[in-house]
Amino acid sequence: MLFWQLGTPSFWDPDEAHYAQTTREMIATGDWLAPHYNQEPFFDKPMLFHQLQGAAMLVLGQGELGARVVPALAALMLVCITIWLGAVLVSLDVGLVAGLLLTVSPGIFALARYAILDTLFTAFLFGGVALVAAAAFRDRPSLQYPGYVLVALSVLTKGPLALVLCGLAAGFAIAASRDVRRRLLGLRWLLGLVIVIAVAAPWFVYMYLRFGEAFVTGYVLDENLRLFASSRFGQQPPIWFYFEILAVGLLPWTGILIGRLVDDVRAVVRRSTPDSLEVLLWSWTAAVVGLFTLSTFKLDHYVFPAAPALCLLCARAWADVGQQPAAPENAGARVGVHLVGPLLVAIGVGGGYFVIARLELPPLAVAVPAVVAICGAVITARLNVRGGRPWRIPFIAAGALAVTYIGILLFVMPALERRKVVPDVARWVATHVEVDDRVASYRLNRWNTVFRFYVDRHTTLLEAPQEAEAFFNGEAPFYCAMLQAEYEAFVARGVPLKVVYAREGMWATSGRALWRAQAPPTRFVIVTSASRALSSEMERDAGHDSVRPEQ
Repeated sequence: MLFWQLGTPSFWDPDEAHYAQTTREMIATGDWLAPHYNQEPFFDKPMLFHQLQGAAMLVLGQGELGARVVPALAALMLVCITIWLGAVLVSLDVGLVAGLLLTVSPGIFALARYAILDTLFTAFLFGGVALVAAAAFRDRPSLQYPGYVLVALSVLTKGPLALVLCGLAAGFAIAASRDVRRRLLGLRWLLGLVIVIAVAAPWFVYMYLRFGEAFVTGYVLDENLRLFASSRFGQQPPIWFYFEILAVGLLPWTGILIGRLVDDVRAVVRRSTPDSLEVLLWSWTAAVVGLFTLSTFKLDHYVFPAAPALCLLCARAWADVGQQPAAPENAGARVGVHLVGPLLVAIGVGGGYFVIARLELPPLAVAVPAVVAICGAVITARLNVRGGRPWRIPFIAAGALAVTYIGILLFVMPALERRKVVPDVARWVATHVEVDDRVASYRLNRWNTVFRFYVDRHTTLLEAPQEAEAFFNGEAPFYCAMLQAEYEAFVARGVPLKVVYAREGMWATSGRALWRAQAPPTRFVIVTSASRALSSEMERDAGHDSVRPEQ
């Protein structure tokens, strides 16, 4: 699930190419304290992820595998933490089911294969929260101290956001339950805060002393406060965006989670004494989802830290229904458990339609949705016979999801790889560029960072036509990547450019590239000055004329 074909696909997500290039420059310069991208200071995130990624690249090479192995290992660490927490706070069965659900979740499958920091951040952060929770709920106070260290490492991975999430979750839980309040306030929070500051603060102080106001403006203001509160990017998702992400990302367990929420709300209304562990898990979920819902900038993977808690809630509901299938307090979860099979059938049937009618994939790919539908039918039959109970461990449902991911790796990823041409375009430039040549990209948008990584040299990012023309008029020779339409616009304006290399491929980095009735592929071109291209052609012709017949 996490490591098979990890290094096979080339980069296509702009963030993973960006992070990988930053780490590669860190290795090249030997500066392991301050991140740089394209030979400029890069104030996006703290340094810990790049340091760990750099260590992996030194061992496995500075390509896709070396860049992605840290997120994959962090995903494995997160699964183990989830199993451990479920086993310590509830039972081994709940821990195993929660770990299994997390392992086959779309979030783990995708983020473990992207060279970005979200799995590492979540592993550190949720690991720290898990140790603190175990210290509070199992009267093992010594566990809180390594928990604080892990929280500090999460700060060094993604910044003070980790402390905000911990503070919100603790505040929600303390306000919701007297028992949770007694347990959490019994811990040594002030000492924990001192530990976090002692571990994490030196890097931030160092960056301020080295870069001064530029670090405050670039990191604190631009990458945190303004990104959260201001409208820097248009066309952001609606306020219910993350609820849609969680509902789809938890399939086929979504009904169990909704049913468990209904059961917990009913229990509070009837008894006014909520279950302490459920309060803690729901509070963590509310902190993560609530904070990012309020943000003006939204990306689907931002709410990934909620995934382990949601899997634990589903696993506990699954175990309760298995042990007490007729208990009225499990009525909502019981309905959700009975929906697992039908949802898998619906996923299989819908997936089969897309594979057959809409997607351009090999015919054998239809076996994947067929297996998913059959698994769903088996589960439905089991749970609807008289007295039918769910299996202790939902291996059939998890297996259906695993088959889906195997199909993605076998059929979908190779098909997408054939349509990704920007890495090949960049490699062509890398093999033809001379030492004194300049390299640029013009309006490549999401492909800018991928082009920069594979061209492996400083790249000027051009956006405005006047800026591009000034670059073209420079003294040194150049290569510039752009779309065919942009090249034609420059030629129409009289700019003397010549295409020296061209490839057709996909422009939008989405699954729409696999649709049968898709838009014509985008044509990417490498251009240089017309005079240089003519000179190169004359040199090649002269070289051919001088070759003797016997050669």
